[in-house]
Amino acid sequence: MPRIPIEIEATDHIEAKRILALYQRGERHGVLEEEVTNEAWDRGWTPIGRPIFIGLSNGEPVLYRFEVPVETSVKR
Repeated sequence: MPRIPIEIEATDHIEAKRILALYQRGERHGVLEEEVTNEAWDRGWTPIGRPIFIGLSNGEPVLYRFEVPVETSVKR
């Protein structure tokens, strides 16, 4: 199943570390995942699964890094 990368800018470093800790505990952040899914739709892809949290970027600004499973077949 192909996946596309999606990056969402974090509000600040403190929030980014809180979200990272949430995912490390095996929990999910519904609002953030909805934003990621909507970004995939906006780019013209059809998400077929929940976003997968990859981690945080090391740059400025801090970015949440996700991969989203998408449909790639064309139906006529």
